[in-house]
Amino acid sequence: MSELTKPSEIFRENVEPALNEYLQNPLSKRHANNLAAALDRHLEWTCKYYEQVNPSRLNGATLASFRSDLLNQNRPLHVMSDLADAADHRFLTYRRNPPRVVTSSTAAYYEEAGILYVQGFNSPFQSEARQAFEFWRNWRD
Repeated sequence: MSELTKPSEIFRENVEPALNEYLQNPLSKRHANNLAAALDRHLEWTCKYYEQVNPSRLNGATLASFRSDLLNQNRPLHVMSDLADAADHRFLTYRRNPPRVVTSSTAAYYEEAGILYVQGFNSPFQSEARQAFEFWRNWRD
């Protein structure tokens, strides 16, 4: 039996509260960054869980290839990853697969008509975040 917490439990403990906090203040860049980071970290937590508990779910993937595959297949996860990196590093210069779109934390967002948008992706943050949230909520341990 593993001592690691299941991804679904981590999701309830970390991602759901981050979404709820963001929804209370949908123009807050700080809350958007917190949600993006929680969604992005969930990918690593999920991979680490599989490495220990169910390696067959990875089909030989490493954390880097697991991340690349999911980000290339799922734009909202890519958006959350870019935002989480930008919030951590301010300016992003090292390469990533898929290539980053958001490269500066100081210009990661813009507001238009009372909606927070993601710079470079030019899409509403809330829409992208909800899609990433649903992706992980529907993911089975």
